[in-house]
Amino acid sequence: MDLPLLSACFAALALTFYVMLDGFDLGVGILLLIQPLKESRDHMIDSITPTWDGNETWLVMTGITLFTAFPIAYGILMPAFYLPIIIMLLSLGIRGVSFEFRIQMKQYRRQWDLAFGVGSFIAAFMQGIILGALIQGVRIENMQFAGSVMDAFRPFPLLSGATLVIGYCVLGAGWLLFKGNTVIQRSAVDSLRTVAPAFAILFFAGCYYAAIVQPAVLSAWGMHSGLMLVIFSLVILTAFAIVHARTIATASLPFLFGLLMFLFGIAGFATIVFPNIIPFKLTLWQAASNSSSQKFMLIGAALVTPVILAYSAFAYWVFRGRTPENGWLE
Repeated sequence: MDLPLLSACFAALALTFYVMLDGFDLGVGILLLIQPLKESRDHMIDSITPTWDGNETWLVMTGITLFTAFPIAYGILMPAFYLPIIIMLLSLGIRGVSFEFRIQMKQYRRQWDLAFGVGSFIAAFMQGIILGALIQGVRIENMQFAGSVMDAFRPFPLLSGATLVIGYCVLGAGWLLFKGNTVIQRSAVDSLRTVAPAFAILFFAGCYYAAIVQPAVLSAWGMHSGLMLVIFSLVILTAFAIVHARTIATASLPFLFGLLMFLFGIAGFATIVFPNIIPFKLTLWQAASNSSSQKFMLIGAALVTPVILAYSAFAYWVFRGRTPENGWLE
C-alpha cells in the first residue's frame, strides 16, 4: 500500500473541500465591500451564517496532513510562506471577530461589515499568492528553504492572488443568486456579469504567465497536452456558461458551474505538479514521514472525515432553500 500517495490524496481532498466551500463565503465577504444597502448586507451575511465557520475545518485538516505525513515539505514551505500565511490567518481571525461583533454592536455594523469584507479579501489574496509562489518555484538547498520570505510577492503570485479573489467572487455571487432574496439576486446577476468574464481572462493570463516563469509548467503541458487542453477548455467554458446562466430563473446553475470551474482548475493544478508535494522540487515519497506516522494520520482521517462530512451535510440540509427575509436567527 502506497501510504504517501494515500496521504497526498487526502490532503488534496481536504484542500478541494476548503477551496470550494470556504471560497463562496469568502466571495460573499468580498462582495460586501461593494454593497451599499444595509438591508442587503445583512441578508448576505444571513445567507452564510449557518455554515461559514465549519468550512475552515478543511484548511486545518490540510495543514495537519502536511505536518504529519510530509514533515520535510512542511519544514520547507512554512518558512517560505511565513508572511502570507500569517497575514491570511490574521485576516481569517478578523473575519471571525467582525462576524460576531456585527451582531452585538448594531450601531457599528457598517464598520464590522467593512472589516469582514477586508478580511475576506486579504485572506483570499494571500491564498492566491501562496498558490502562485508554489507554481513559480520555491528555492531549496540541502532540503531547506534557501530563498527570501519576499519571494512570494513577485508579479506572478500577485496575479495569482488577484485571479483567486475574482474566482471567489464568482462563487460568492453564485451563492447569493442561489440563496438570496430578489434584491440580492439582482445584485448577484450584475456581479456575475463582470466577475465571470474577468476570471476567465485572468485565468488565461495566469496560465500563459506560468509557462514563462516556470519552464516545468510548459514541460508538464507537453507531457499531458491532451488532458490539459481539455481541463483548460472546461474552466473557460464553465466561466462563460456562468455568464449565460446568470438569471433568477436559473438561480442554482451559476453556483454549480462555479464549483465545477474550481474543480477543473484544481484537477489541472494536480495534473501539472504530480507526483511532487513541492512543485518541481520534491516528490511525495522524498518528503514523506515514516510508515507509522502515515498510518496514524490516515487512521485519524478515516475516523474524523465522516464526522465532518456528516455535520456539513446536515447543516446544509437543515438550512436548505432561500434565506429568510429576517435571517435564520429570527
